[in-house]
Amino acid sequence: MKKMRITLALLSLVQLSYAQVYVEKQTRHRFAQLNFGVDVQTNFGGTTAFLNAQGEKQTLDFEPFYRPRLIFGGTHFWGHADFYVAFPVFHTVMKAQNQTIDYNNGVETVFKYYPWRIGHHKIRPFVGIGLTVYAYEQDNDLLSYGDGPDLNYTTVPVLAGFTFNHKQRLIELGFSWNYSNQRDYYISKDQKAKLKTPPFHVNLSYRFQVETTLSAEKNWESGRTKLVTEKLAEMKRLNSFYIGAGFSSAFWTTKSSYNKENHPYMEKFPVSVMPDLAVGYYLHQPDLNMAMCYRGYREQAGAYGTDQKATRRSLGVEVTKNIGDYHGFVPFIGPILSWEYLRFEERIKGKNHLLVSDHKMGYGVTFGWDIRPNRLQAWILRTNLRWFPKLDLEVENGTSVAFGNIEFNFIQLIVYPGRMM
Repeated sequence: MKKMRITLALLSLVQLSYAQVYVEKQTRHRFAQLNFGVDVQTNFGGTTAFLNAQGEKQTLDFEPFYRPRLIFGGTHFWGHADFYVAFPVFHTVMKAQNQTIDYNNGVETVFKYYPWRIGHHKIRPFVGIGLTVYAYEQDNDLLSYGDGPDLNYTTVPVLAGFTFNHKQRLIELGFSWNYSNQRDYYISKDQKAKLKTPPFHVNLSYRFQVETTLSAEKNWESGRTKLVTEKLAEMKRLNSFYIGAGFSSAFWTTKSSYNKENHPYMEKFPVSVMPDLAVGYYLHQPDLNMAMCYRGYREQAGAYGTDQKATRRSLGVEVTKNIGDYHGFVPFIGPILSWEYLRFEERIKGKNHLLVSDHKMGYGVTFGWDIRPNRLQAWILRTNLRWFPKLDLEVENGTSVAFGNIEFNFIQLIVYPGRMM
């Protein structure tokens, strides 16, 4: 037993080695590599409108913005694909014509495809798509309550560019086209204008690659991993408790019927970033996970003297079944049942107007995948996507506030403490 524990620990060691190991051969332990780094993004084009001192509509062109971002992700499919998430560090605010414009790209999830895989000292073209959150607010200093609505929307821009690889480093010049850049925007409580956010973006990035699974390849090829797996499975030692931690983004999918009825100028709440914590148990034989997960957020939005806050605390129980294993890429799916605390607050021109809260049950579906080179790993990386199709808080007169979010957790660290001993 002691020898098995030592072997198990050795199989789980992280090796920070040469990142482009898939150049030599393509195996499950060379399928993916982590990467992290920074980039700077800028934009071109776009116009908006506002009401001037005479109450007439007037147009205004956007100035270029420069945004530094932190990038976390990984190359997959032996250098043919790249997935990452970009987090803005800060953004600039434009002030012109008595307007204060706060426009930025929020968290962006990117998928890129390389027809010719990334290679040493090679320039490789890519094409791809992004799942990008855009946030926009325009305040008009010429109005007594001139705080414009917080517009948040998600689009799928088209990407293209070039990546150069030098050892563990990736240098990239990328271009994106947000073809869906036009929105209706309330420039007052009862007047709308056509908003054209910048359609073109350019980014320059610098990332490091880290190889984390190659150390287990020798034991896999020699059959040692299979032998240890079979022995531990017979002894029920691969049924393991685990803990997980990461961050999820909650996307608000619909506009609440309460605002449609009472405040049509109010937009959906912004994308919520929240901790995603889990405690679970893994069953080896059916290849199944049972877990309790906790997420929670508090978001606010406002426009023209109306301020709203939405709070959600969710404790869920989910069961997910792994449905395949493609060289360590393991997708899963299953139901989730949750106990929800929902709260909605509203103030109008500084005065309390509404406060409603409730405890209720929620239900949804969990989908995602694990990066799992073998079943002996002491830790793995997991991606979660949860969808709650119907989760509403009744407010007044038959109207409600919609909490039916889509939650996306790109990277969650899953640790099996028992496999470390």
